[in-house]
Amino acid sequence: MDLSINICTYNNRDFLRHCLVSICEKIQDVSFEIIVVDNASQDGTADMIKKDFQNVCLIENARNAGVAPARNQSIKRSAGRYVLLLDADTEFVSKNFVDVIKYMDKSPDVALLGVQQITFDNQPYPASRTFPLIRDIVLRRLAFLGFVRNSRLMKAHHLLFHDQDAPVEADYVIGAFQLIRRDIFATIGLLDENMFYGFEDADYCARIKKAGYRVIYYPSYTIKHYVSGITRKKLLSIIGMQLLFSHFKSYTKFYRKHRDLLRRRKQ
Repeated sequence: MDLSINICTYNNRDFLRHCLVSICEKIQDVSFEIIVVDNASQDGTADMIKKDFQNVCLIENARNAGVAPARNQSIKRSAGRYVLLLDADTEFVSKNFVDVIKYMDKSPDVALLGVQQITFDNQPYPASRTFPLIRDIVLRRLAFLGFVRNSRLMKAHHLLFHDQDAPVEADYVIGAFQLIRRDIFATIGLLDENMFYGFEDADYCARIKKAGYRVIYYPSYTIKHYVSGITRKKLLSIIGMQLLFSHFKSYTKFYRKHRDLLRRRKQ
């Protein structure tokens, strides 16, 4: 099997439905399986999968254990040569996924690959980034301000000064879409389960680089990512504030583990 598509979800039933439909419609000439880990959703996600997507392997958790543990569950269950970690609020746009697989087959030094992403309103979404300094975290929270979003610091962090038409090496690509070579798990292990929400994607890319492999941003394949459409609503809720706290807590762990890489950025 070429590909294992691994999705963890929490109360994203409608987005997940669109995601699963798009996978079945757009991925061609590639053998694949789909594994969904439901982190105790209360919106009927599990029932929807059982009723409408019977070929999907469903893992139901009794509680929300976080992103990294759920993804590790699906990785352990998967069988593909490549493992795709995918967010539930994504939708496949391009059809040439076989070209992505061919690129990885020809590039054994590439352990992880990300693709071009657009938002719910078809605007570019920065999927490839430099390892985040504290200033980058703050600036991203202020990106709704045009002068911050268009600042040189933000463009540099989001690698917007690089060629956007050809594959380019990045520090990390966000976890909404991370295609990982299977044998890398035997080399560096699974995701860090101490990171409940956020930065487990940057952490994994950092570990890959320290092991001597490359992380690539591949702009010739596109997905739609609805993050901008749901994040605002979540951040206005009590749960959203809890997620925000968990996000910064995870960054603290990332900083402690990879301060050597961050020091290089400052130089």
